[in-house]
Amino acid sequence: MITSTEAIQNQNKNTYYEEKFIMKNLKKIIIGMLTLVMALGMLTGCGPDPVETDFSKFLNENMTDVNANYTKITKECGKWESLENDEQLISSINDTLLPTVNDSLKKLEEIKPETDEVKALKDKYVKVINAYKDGFESMQKAAKARDEAGVTAATDKIQKGVELLDDYNKSLESLAKQFDMEVQY
Repeated sequence: MITSTEAIQNQNKNTYYEEKFIMKNLKKIIIGMLTLVMALGMLTGCGPDPVETDFSKFLNENMTDVNANYTKITKECGKWESLENDEQLISSINDTLLPTVNDSLKKLEEIKPETDEVKALKDKYVKVINAYKDGFESMQKAAKARDEAGVTAATDKIQKGVELLDDYNKSLESLAKQFDMEVQY
């Protein structure tokens, strides 16, 4: 026969084993949940940075034709010192510079960045090209009118484009540095 003391001891043993069993299973559940949380955290952090992806596409795909146009613009402007008369200057603006600038603006309009950082960068470059366009159109009018003050004002507008380009390049290099990318000119 079992005494009441033995019954209490058996009940305590059973409670002890039940608690041990529950704790063991509870530990497994907690470990499993923590593992799941860590795995989910790692998966969400593994995707590429959307700004980096957008910037890379902007730099290496979207801007290639626009940059080629900028090379044409600088090359054509480099010829201005050897021009012999205003008609040649007007021809340079009408035949090469304005069509190239307008093509750049059209190409820039087609670029649709997905992130605010790249949108801001694109907007800076649009300002550069618009400043050049304004300067070239002013230069064309001044050359037709043989207006020296107009030529000076047009030169100032083109110079403003150069300053805006410097600002764009600084922003471009800063964003490239964030993603350990290199900008080649």
